[in-house]
Amino acid sequence: MLRIVNIEEIQNVSSSISRLVDLQQRHDSNFNEKVKLWLAKLEAILESNRIMQVSEIATLRGIILSAENGIIPSGVEIHGRLSKRKIIEAAVTFSLRQASSSISDFLKKELDRVSDATLLMRQLMAMAKAKCLILQIPNGNNHDQVLKIIWHTLSSDSEIAPGTTSIEGLVGPHDALIILDRIISSDLKRSQHLN
Repeated sequence: MLRIVNIEEIQNVSSSISRLVDLQQRHDSNFNEKVKLWLAKLEAILESNRIMQVSEIATLRGIILSAENGIIPSGVEIHGRLSKRKIIEAAVTFSLRQASSSISDFLKKELDRVSDATLLMRQLMAMAKAKCLILQIPNGNNHDQVLKIIWHTLSSDSEIAPGTTSIEGLVGPHDALIILDRIISSDLKRSQHLN
């Protein structure tokens, strides 16, 4: 199970794809190198998080390196007269598309899991408010401690406790507190905006 901070790190790298496509559209001479650097960065993040797609990304980077040596990668279509430049451009475009697809599929599963936990947390907070378990968010110098107190309050209620167990099963205890914090912050901002 990947932590929220790691999911967001992968999302940030993935969001760079549009900038890479912009470079390609402008026929930027650094496009190929930027894609290789992007793939290497993505590969390092996946490796540090022990995500099995790391081998797929490394292979895609290898396809570009092979193309630079004149090898036409299988699955890569080249139209018109063959040239080394065309082979490299086709390999880079193919690799970028494949990496994007692979990471999107991976992130979708992770984001669905976090989304399920967030939805459940929002429901639990509504139940807690209806039961007057959390009349107001306690103040304190230690923000983490405040979140733990709220979580303990939720987990101690016999009707809400199964939901907290489900959330921890989906995202783990640490990320459960992150989701709780984000919901509280979002609700506070919304209520302050309405006042």
